[in-house]
Amino acid sequence: MKTQKNSLRELVYEFLRKIPKGKVVTYKMLAEKFQSHPRAIGRLIGKNHEQEKYPCYKVVGSDGSLRGYNLGLPEKISRLEKDGIVVENGKVASTLFWIAK
Repeated sequence: MKTQKNSLRELVYEFLRKIPKGKVVTYKMLAEKFQSHPRAIGRLIGKNHEQEKYPCYKVVGSDGSLRGYNLGLPEKISRLEKDGIVVENGKVASTLFWIAK
């Protein structure tokens, strides 16, 4: 029997797919949206093995700093740049933060 409630993982991963091109979200934003903790969000995202389907590279620290990535930070930077996101001194400008409605 399938439960009607989606798991936190499913909710977060599906949300990642909605982040517009050229935008990022923070761990804190995700934690607040899904009533969780930023570290819990980080653990969930760290287990993402479908980076093409669920773009977890678009999640950054609340100050715009880049955090870990399964495929390494150079790959995270590369993916961000391909998405039109400028990374300077290991950070993304807060003007690129997406505030989901």
